[in-house]
Amino acid sequence: MGRKRTQRAQQHVPLPGWVKPTEREVMREEVGRSQDWLFPDNRNPEANPAPDVPGDLICPRCHAISREKRWFLDEPLYETLKRSPGTRAVICPGCEAVEREMYDGEVVLRSPLLAANKETALNLIHNEEARVRQDNPLARLASVQDRGDEIYVLTITPFLARRIGREFEKAYGGKLEVQKLPQERFTRVRWTRE
Repeated sequence: MGRKRTQRAQQHVPLPGWVKPTEREVMREEVGRSQDWLFPDNRNPEANPAPDVPGDLICPRCHAISREKRWFLDEPLYETLKRSPGTRAVICPGCEAVEREMYDGEVVLRSPLLAANKETALNLIHNEEARVRQDNPLARLASVQDRGDEIYVLTITPFLARRIGREFEKAYGGKLEVQKLPQERFTRVRWTRE
């Protein structure tokens, strides 16, 4: 019976921004939420994050620092905390979202103008990410793909996706469409210019 559930969980193909459903979520679709309480929630204690422990946390991947449950960037402080014995190294939620491919924003930039100004366009994307990361270090680009006269970008936060679209509209004009999926965080941003 467990094998059938595993096969059914593998049949679901996640969309960008969605996480592959767990076996329990697939089972819920079959038995219904009213019967779900009959099945115990067997969680892996190693997969669950550690309980809150006071002190500073640092992310070794992106050098973000968490103090009092707030993530921020400060490179000199990171270097100091890295050598401090009371500091714990953990993977921050932004790096974890990139690793787990949990995207909340999709940006498609399409214009013949991009083929001629590719380097400028890519710099604009990365500069906007750097600007947003000063306020929220968890907002970041997951991938940037160059497709000729189109650039395809996946972001971890919908806010960053909208900011990139607005910056292109400000810099180059054109038409900007922002589509937010109902009852979801996922946001699609389309910028076009002929």
